[in-house]
Amino acid sequence: MHLVVNPLAGRGRGLVHLDAVIAALRADGRELTVLRSESAGHARTLVDAVPDGGTVIAMGGDGTVHELLPACLARDLRLGVVPCGSGDDFAFAVGIPRHDPLAAVATVLAGRERRVDVGLVDGHPYVNTFGSGFDADVASRVIAAPLYVRGLGRYLYGIVSAMRGFSLAEVRVEIDDAAGRRTAFEGPALMVSVQNGPRAGGSFLLAPGASPDDGDLDVVVAGAFGRLGTLGILPKLMRGAHLGHPKVRRFAARSLTLTWSRPMPVQMEGEIQPARERFEVVLRPRALRLLAPAA
Repeated sequence: MHLVVNPLAGRGRGLVHLDAVIAALRADGRELTVLRSESAGHARTLVDAVPDGGTVIAMGGDGTVHELLPACLARDLRLGVVPCGSGDDFAFAVGIPRHDPLAAVATVLAGRERRVDVGLVDGHPYVNTFGSGFDADVASRVIAAPLYVRGLGRYLYGIVSAMRGFSLAEVRVEIDDAAGRRTAFEGPALMVSVQNGPRAGGSFLLAPGASPDDGDLDVVVAGAFGRLGTLGILPKLMRGAHLGHPKVRRFAARSLTLTWSRPMPVQMEGEIQPARERFEVVLRPRALRLLAPAA
């Protein structure tokens, strides 16, 4: 086993438990190599040290999982997760304990392998959430929030900041589902989120009931919301109660194309990506070997 530690995840909250996690993983004489990520992109390089057939354990948040994902897929490595990030939405999606690192370690050591789906955005993989529009704008502002703003307050800071330059763009959403290829939505939109799991942003239940191993992506489109409408729908997003709103649409898709009228901000697992107008998203069913509770 190879433990990849991101000391910056969750502003370092996982470091308090690091010694106990290492001791638990090494109990009963098990072999463990500890690899510490020192900078953005370093964690992916560290996985080069993992032999074929090995197990990678990500001790960090959704961004750490996102960084390790390409190497795990390319080499068919098993992935375990000890969540200690600010949101840990992927752990939420697959039932890995999020507030008890030793319980998460026990999940890894149980050795139960669960095959989960992976989304590809223009060839780049993700396992939980991809979004373009308002949510990605908010995510970028959350990252830039002052250090003294913590927890949910960071997301509220991002929302208020994003309101200052608020404007809608037009989007066309073309999906492939059981009925074939069709245009599912066209018009002004606040955001489009393509979910593999149910939650994003640590608090927002965008696609209640979404499962990362059901063979579908859940596409959630928030349509022509103004400033007041956006502020009004946000509390419902946190409870997953937004889907009954007439301006919110949800579709299941195996692949899709998003085409915006202008370059839009983008997030994958909360990590900010370059803005652009067009996105091709494809599902790879059961592509990732994950150590997690059964579905």
